Amino acid sequence: MKEYTRHEERIRTMNAFYQVFLFIENKEEIDATQILLSQFGVNDINEVPLFSKALFSLGLEHFDEIKALISSHLQNWTFDRLDDVAKAILFLGISDGNYAKLSPRAVIINECIKLAKDYLKKDDHRFINAVLDKAIVK
Repeated sequence: MKEYTRHEERIRTMNAFYQVFLFIENKEEIDATQILLSQFGVNDINEVPLFSKALFSLGLEHFDEIKALISSHLQNWTFDRLDDVAKAILFLGISDGNYAKLSPRAVIINECIKLAKDYLKKDDHRFINAVLDKAIVK
């Protein structure tokens, strides 16, 4: 099995969450296992790193709770209006910070800010930071 850094796994897991939001937006049926397998280019779920499996499955298991938590921290905005990549980054961070608890809170937020800087518009990382700072349990 190929070895990935935590950062690489976070990118692939973020992309998996992004695909979930695209499927929801297009009202298509979601095959979560297939989405995760495709992110790692494998055919067997046992070849997907445990960290990614944990974050993705916990995010899906607590989907409605995470969506409500994010929504509760949005001002003059709704969850559905958020960019799908922003949703994916927020789901990734909250899945790790509030459910998996596999990384320190500061590391999770910093990783999500880095992803936001790499994948979102210029200053959107500030929004990600603000929401995660309020949403991830201290």
